[in-house]
Amino acid sequence: MNEGWILVFSSPELYDVKIAEDVLKQHGIVSYIERQPDSMSPSGEAQLYTTPEYAENARQVLRVNAILKEDD
Repeated sequence: MNEGWILVFSSPELYDVKIAEDVLKQHGIVSYIERQPDSMSPSGEAQLYTTPEYAENARQVLRVNAILKEDD
């Protein structure tokens, strides 16, 4: 993981995270995906990170695009 980056979205489905990453990219927000394996699923959970200066804007963009719920 890149040091200091902020988790803005996660899902057990990689394609959901890839869609979120693409939406952020369309808004000029830098992000990257990391996969976290766990004992329940060999593929694990996919997590989307961005830099601290983009984190709040990224969450807002994901909410507007119905990727994040208002309370997330």
